[in-house]
Amino acid sequence: MGMFRNDPVTAIARTGAAAIVLVMVYYFATSDAIRADNPFLVPDAVLTVLLAVTSLLPRPIALPGMAFGFAWSAAVFTVSLFTYVVRGELPATHIVLITCCLALAILLLRRLSRPPRVRRP
Repeated sequence: MGMFRNDPVTAIARTGAAAIVLVMVYYFATSDAIRADNPFLVPDAVLTVLLAVTSLLPRPIALPGMAFGFAWSAAVFTVSLFTYVVRGELPATHIVLITCCLALAILLLRRLSRPPRVRRP
């Protein structure tokens, strides 16, 4: 419980990262994504590992790491979305993932841009 102590932003970001990691693990396990000709295999794997690792780090390192991870994820999902759009498809799952990643990245960046609280005795 110490990982989430007194900071709902960190808790929300860690939970969001865990959810996206679970989605990606499910995607890798149930689809034909792990193949040599998949151009998104490395970016998808990087975003999965990046979010998994940064969400487990101590808070001062986790916040900027997750902000970068969510921004990276939004970028990868956006490029992936448009590979479908050019074929005339519009997968709603990509839009949900992009929206969540952008919202979490913005939330973390706003948190990081605030001056630190000074505790007074």
